Amino acid sequence: MTNNVQALKTFIWGILCCFFYLTTYGSQDSITVFMQQVANPSGEVDRSEAIQKLLQQDNPAVLPFLAAVQNSTLYIWKDELVVARKDADTPEGYMLLRKLYPTYTMVLDDEQQPLSVSQEELQSVPIARPDRLSVSGLGVRTNLFNPNTQIRAAAYLEALQSDDIAPELLSWALSHEDDPKVLVAGREAYCYFQMTKATTTSEITAWADSLYNTGGNNTLQLLQNFTKRDGLPEDASAYLLSKAEKLAAKSAWIERIQNAFSGLSLASILILISLGLGIVYGLAGIINMAHGEFLMIGAYATFSVQLLFSNVFGIQSSDWFFLAALPLSFIVAGSAGLLLERLVVRRLYAKPLDSLLATWGVSLILIQLARWIFGDMTAVKLPAILSGGIYINPQLVLPYNRLFIIVLTLIIVALVYWVLMHTRLGLQIRAVTQNRNMSACLGIDTKRVNVITFFMGSGLAGLAGCAMTLIGNVVPDMGQSYIVDSFLMVVIGGVGKIVGIIVSGLGIGISSKILEAFFEAVYGKVTILFIIMIFMQFRPKGLFPDKGRSAEE
Repeated sequence: MTNNVQALKTFIWGILCCFFYLTTYGSQDSITVFMQQVANPSGEVDRSEAIQKLLQQDNPAVLPFLAAVQNSTLYIWKDELVVARKDADTPEGYMLLRKLYPTYTMVLDDEQQPLSVSQEELQSVPIARPDRLSVSGLGVRTNLFNPNTQIRAAAYLEALQSDDIAPELLSWALSHEDDPKVLVAGREAYCYFQMTKATTTSEITAWADSLYNTGGNNTLQLLQNFTKRDGLPEDASAYLLSKAEKLAAKSAWIERIQNAFSGLSLASILILISLGLGIVYGLAGIINMAHGEFLMIGAYATFSVQLLFSNVFGIQSSDWFFLAALPLSFIVAGSAGLLLERLVVRRLYAKPLDSLLATWGVSLILIQLARWIFGDMTAVKLPAILSGGIYINPQLVLPYNRLFIIVLTLIIVALVYWVLMHTRLGLQIRAVTQNRNMSACLGIDTKRVNVITFFMGSGLAGLAGCAMTLIGNVVPDMGQSYIVDSFLMVVIGGVGKIVGIIVSGLGIGISSKILEAFFEAVYGKVTILFIIMIFMQFRPKGLFPDKGRSAEE
C-alpha cells in the first residue's frame, strides 16, 4: 500500500512538473506554431497575437526570432523562416544569416561561406510598427541576436548592468555565436557575471583567470571595477590587482606594437610621395609645391574608376575597379606632372624662388578645380579582398588595407631602385642629377630626362593617392597634409637618395604615431619639427650627403 501511494505521488509530481515546464517555457511545437502564425497569420490568430504569445515564452530559442521581428529582418526562404540583411558587397544583394528555428544555424554555401541570395528568393514578413515596439521592451535580450555585430557586442556589456539577465541566456547566446569579436565581448560578460555570483576566494580567482584569458578590450576595466566591490576578501582583491597589473603591462606593449604598425603604414605613404619628389628635386632643383596635388589627382582618378565600373560597366565588385585604378592613377598623375613640366617648370629651371611661387599657385588652382568638379568630400569603397585583417588578439589587429600599402611600397621602391641603378635611363637620371652641364656635353638629352623624371615622380605620387583611398576620404586639399613631411624627408635623407628617403620616412612616420600616443597630434608634430631642426644643425646635408668633387662645389 505504501509503495502504491509513493508511486501515485511520483506520478502526480511528474504531471505537475510537465505542466509547469509547458506553461513556463513552452513546448517546441507550440513555439513553432506561434512562429508560423507570425509568418502566415490565420483568421483565428493574427500576427500581433502570435507575437504576444511568443513574448510570454521564457525560452532563449525564441529571442533570435523576436530580434528578427524587431529589426524587420524576418524572411521566408524555401519555406523556412530565416534572418537576412541587405549587403551591397554581394552580387545577389542579400546575405542570408541564419535559419531561425529549431536549429538557429548559419546558412552556408558550397564553399562553407555565408550564403548570399537575391531579393527575388526572399519573401519579406511585414511587421507592423506597434508589434516591433512591443518586442523592443525585451531590450538587451533581443540585441544579443541582432544582425549587427557591433550591437551584439555592446549588448553583452549592457547585460552586465541588467539585473534580470540569467547566465544561462548568455551561455546559450554564446553557444550560437560565430563572430570572433562578439565572442570575446560575450565571454568577458559571462565571466564577470559569474564572478559577481561567486562566494569563495577560489571561485572568484578561477573566474578572474577565465576573464583574464579572454583578452578583451574591457577586461582590464572589469578587473579594476571588481576590486572596488564591498565585502571582497583581501586575498582575492590582491590576486585581482596583480592580474590587472599584468594585463596593463601587456596592453601597453600591444599599444606600442599597434602604433608602430600604424606608423609603418603612414611611412609607406610618405615614402611613395617622397620618392618622386626626391628624384625631381635632386634632378632639377625645383621646389614643386604642387607635388601633393598629384596625390590628390591619383585619389580622384581612383574614385572616377569606381564610378566608371559601377555606373557604366555595371560591375559592382570593388576588387576589379581597384586593380584597374592602380596603373591608371599612375598614368593620370604622371600625365599631369608632364603637363606641369612642359607649361610651367621648363621655364623656371635654376630659379628656385620663382618655381616655388609658380607651383604653389598651380596647387591652389588644382585644389579649387577638384572642389568644383567633385565637391568637398568623397570616398572610395574598400575592396572586399582588403577588408578585415589579421586577428592576433582583440587589442591587436593588422588590417589588410594597411598591409597592402606596405607591400605596395616595398614593390615600388624595389622597381625604382632597379630602374635607377640597372637601366640606361637610370644612369642618365643619376648623371643629370650630379652635373647637368657635363651630362649635356656627353650627349645626354637633358630635356628628355626631365620630362621622363617628372612623369615618374608625379606618377608615384598618384600611386600614393590611390593607396590613400584605402585608409581615408578623398578631399581636394588632401595633398597639403603630406607635402611638408615629404620635403622634410627629402632634405633629411639627402637630395636624390632613395635610401635616405626610406630611412627618414620610417623615422618620421613611426615617430609621429608614437608621439601621438603621449601627446596630442599637434604637439606631436611640433616635437618632430623641433627634433628635425636640431638634427639639421649638425647634418645640414642630410643622412646620406653626396660624396666626391661635385658635392664640394
